[in-house]
Amino acid sequence: MIKPRPGKRNGYKPPEDICTECGNKGRIFKKLGKKKFCRKCYRTPRHRCVICQKIKVINKNDPQIGPICLDCYKRPLAICSKCGQEREIVVRTNKNELICKKCYKPPLKECAYCFREKPLALKNPPTCHTCYARIYRYKTLKAKPRRK
Repeated sequence: MIKPRPGKRNGYKPPEDICTECGNKGRIFKKLGKKKFCRKCYRTPRHRCVICQKIKVINKNDPQIGPICLDCYKRPLAICSKCGQEREIVVRTNKNELICKKCYKPPLKECAYCFREKPLALKNPPTCHTCYARIYRYKTLKAKPRRK
């Protein structure tokens, strides 16, 4: 038996409380000690990057070097299982094979809007990158997926 995930569809309602920053009652996003923060009030901690020396959100905290921001962080290099080149690895398969960006081909699925077999930008509803840009980014179309 599959246990249902918590969510609005299953009758789950997240606990609500009063945000210590703004005083509004709503869903609490983060608790730090006795303080409670809503989504609008919580800010991700920022630290000084050891490479660029700017105060930013940290992507990796290397124990030998220190905190590194997203702009300065480089993925570690490894040998690709397909081409044999040493490159940045994008995907690790179920068989523990490492695949670089150049060799990786995303799986093709049918888009719910244009019905073409393409790599998806969204899984639910299945939306290709072209339809995603048209619908979600520019909000020009308010239509639901077409039915066959």
